[in-house]
Amino acid sequence: MREGSEILVVGGGFAGFWAAIAARRVGMSRVSITLVSREPVLQIRPRLYEAAPELLAVDMVPLLERVNVQFVQGEAIGIDASTRSVALADGRVLPYDRLVVATGSAMRRPPVPGAGEAYSVDSQSEAITFDRRLREIAHGTREPRVAVIGAGFTGIELALELRDRLAAHGGSARAEALQIFLIDRASVVGPELGEGPRPLIEAALRDARIECRLAATVSELSADRVTFADGSVLDVDAVVLTTGMVAAAFARHVPGERDGLGRVVVDRSLRVPAFHDIFVAGDAAAADGGDGHPILQSCQHALQAGRFAGENAARDLLGLPVLEYVQPPYITCLDLGRSGAVFTRGWDRHVEKFGSEAKAIKRRINRQTIYPPADATGDELIALSSLDPAEQRFSRPSPPESTRLLSGATTVSHPSRG
Repeated sequence: MREGSEILVVGGGFAGFWAAIAARRVGMSRVSITLVSREPVLQIRPRLYEAAPELLAVDMVPLLERVNVQFVQGEAIGIDASTRSVALADGRVLPYDRLVVATGSAMRRPPVPGAGEAYSVDSQSEAITFDRRLREIAHGTREPRVAVIGAGFTGIELALELRDRLAAHGGSARAEALQIFLIDRASVVGPELGEGPRPLIEAALRDARIECRLAATVSELSADRVTFADGSVLDVDAVVLTTGMVAAAFARHVPGERDGLGRVVVDRSLRVPAFHDIFVAGDAAAADGGDGHPILQSCQHALQAGRFAGENAARDLLGLPVLEYVQPPYITCLDLGRSGAVFTRGWDRHVEKFGSEAKAIKRRINRQTIYPPADATGDELIALSSLDPAEQRFSRPSPPESTRLLSGATTVSHPSRG
């Protein structure tokens, strides 16, 4: 290893943030580590279905400074594997000896006319724009109506939160009158969530008076109208998309094979097979989680994959053996609004908890577990980058809202849902 060797992490989401810190833990003072991202904030993307999206970001820079990771603000637009460098949109070029690509995912808008006009909650800035529209609806005069396109994980959570979000904007009476439409081409809600939790999800949707339009094909969209293939039209006050994710565009610059979601196919160490100096983590990676199941574009997978990618990049640079990526046992915790939540374990999604007990778990995950503690010392952050979940101290007390959340932050490259 030459003096001044550089690990470059591209992407400021959960995977990229923890990759940089894990690389520091292994590399200590012998390696220079840089994280590049469009904005200096970590979006708390799994919470963007909730109210007050303007609060759902954390300032990364003070945390990175505590572990001697350099932050560079910029948009990465290309990789030159022959010169080991990454090009930024402003013309700068960043060198690397090992590269970790953690550029996350972006919502896949449906290929129908007008889809670009609809709202979404995919990024913090988009969630803020939608929330402003909800505020306008809360103070309108006609009976309010909102259509959610996509009855997957995020669509279910958003639909079940809308009534209370409208009420939070001062429209309590209008919130109870709100008509919510949940639309999907699938014949069931949450098809990717399996049969186990489905009866509980369906009951929560019925209790919330949400009209599900399933097995429905949308032919055209706008900000306030859904047109179906059968010619029928649904006029609403807002159309919001939750139509699934694909790897963000930067993944296309990584040499190698991709899966159907545009993710880079990596080996068990999260390394690109044809380029051993490039590792990929989080929503950009198509990897086996060590149990025969491909990882999902979700926060729980990004957190651990980022740690492994950062650790392995540093190990490889130092001439140490790399480790095979192993994901902790899979869980699902889905917010069901006023009906609480549902908590499942395993890939068969066996329901373990429901209602208020599961809601408490969901709140702990969303408001505590996924946050890097703003008051942590550098040594504590290093410890939290451990690959052993038991050493990550997920039961740590939640820091005060005022110290861990940024007001008014806008965008960052990505993190993950789930």
